[in-house]
Amino acid sequence: MQNIDESKFKKSVGEHIKMYRKVTQEGLSEKAQISSDTLSLIERGENIASSLTLVKICNALNITPNHILKEFISNKCECMDSIILNEISNLTLEEKEFILYTIKFMRQNKHSGQ
Repeated sequence: MQNIDESKFKKSVGEHIKMYRKVTQEGLSEKAQISSDTLSLIERGENIASSLTLVKICNALNITPNHILKEFISNKCECMDSIILNEISNLTLEEKEFILYTIKFMRQNKHSGQ
């Protein structure tokens, strides 16, 4: 089991929320139905979001908690699968086709030893 440093955890969660936030703190806090002060404390790494608050923030950002917590999750493969699926769902058909082509190209080169 991985030992998680609380200070590093709080700082990382706050940084990830800031990274995904495309609006002001006030805009996100309103959409997430939490106070601006709460969001500010979380983003600065001074408070840990409760499970409910984290879900509200993630829903408002249209991401999963995996996006925020990925560096602390032991099963990185399943976590990354979830993140990729979420990101792909927001793409156009053309973009999805390009991603599929790229994956097939990568797999083909991997199997041919290149």
